[in-house]
Amino acid sequence: MCNPDVDINIIFVIIDNMKNGNNDGKTIAAIARACGVSAMTVSRALRNNSLVREDTRKRIVATAERLSYIRSPRMGRPALSGNGNTLKIQLVAGTMGRSMTVFHSRLLISVEQHLAERGCECMIRTCNGEYPQFIQLLENVRNSDVDATMVVGSFVPGQLNSLLEAVPDAALLDNPGDPSIEKTYAAFAFDNIEAARIGVRHLIDCDRRKILLVGGNQGHFFTNEITQGYREALEHRKIKFDKKLILHTDFTSDCAYNEVSAALKGGLRFDAVFTNDEMASGVYRALLERGLKIPQDVSVCGCDGLPVGTHLFPKLTTVILDYGELANMAIRHILEEHGGSRTQYRVKILPVLEVRESSKEF
Repeated sequence: MCNPDVDINIIFVIIDNMKNGNNDGKTIAAIARACGVSAMTVSRALRNNSLVREDTRKRIVATAERLSYIRSPRMGRPALSGNGNTLKIQLVAGTMGRSMTVFHSRLLISVEQHLAERGCECMIRTCNGEYPQFIQLLENVRNSDVDATMVVGSFVPGQLNSLLEAVPDAALLDNPGDPSIEKTYAAFAFDNIEAARIGVRHLIDCDRRKILLVGGNQGHFFTNEITQGYREALEHRKIKFDKKLILHTDFTSDCAYNEVSAALKGGLRFDAVFTNDEMASGVYRALLERGLKIPQDVSVCGCDGLPVGTHLFPKLTTVILDYGELANMAIRHILEEHGGSRTQYRVKILPVLEVRESSKEF
């Protein structure tokens, strides 16, 4: 029987030193000597215990990293939370029948990192929208022992409504919701309409008049919103809308390549393309295979601000969507609302244009 009065950190220190040895330079004791603190303080700092001052914790963590210290995952009993208030957050990500895009992968990573910085535990669930998988997801979500839920990405309205019935406190991330949903919910999304306006206006300013829009699945909220922004930008500049200049894909680079290649082979002519960053790489391939130069023959503007844009040649002009800020705002909201009343809440983050070599010659 364990003595309830013994500090669990002492047990971890003893077992740690027994397993690693005191002379290999990778023990709690070695870190304590290097930092001039007690072994118990090191143990607490490495578990984000609130009793350790922040400046001391950072110094200890930096020393542990320098010494390449890694605690055995099977050592002792599970660590106790420093303040007993660790929140468990589940992220439910929808992909609507396609592979997880680069954008949503980076968004999920950003959310998890922001949660970790706040001492929260994070569970990620994904669903491609197929009925059997969604039913299982719904059951798992309903029975989850978590404090809050964030729904990330794409779900058809019926599935989204079911999720909000199962977890009424869920916050939507990168999803504006749907008018058909009657539940009260918070939604954090990007102003995709304005993103399209900004990108298309820039292409028009580059003396382009036949602008191809390469969007995603028909009916998807992102596709609907950028199509609206695209049409509004054309109308504002008195350019006639041509539905032949809109292509639909599954949001992947390969599908964008196939659709643009087929359009070029079919005789479609255009002098600019607006799409998202991931699909832009497929657009590049299709254009270059037919000997079309970027931006001399066709200017290209993406949307998202993904790192891939700086690796393309020429570098991709893009409308930046700050997923780090989106994640931060959503997390602040769910942490502030934890334990309180849920309110209807809508946030849309404005995009910013970054002009690079793909849209104009410098």
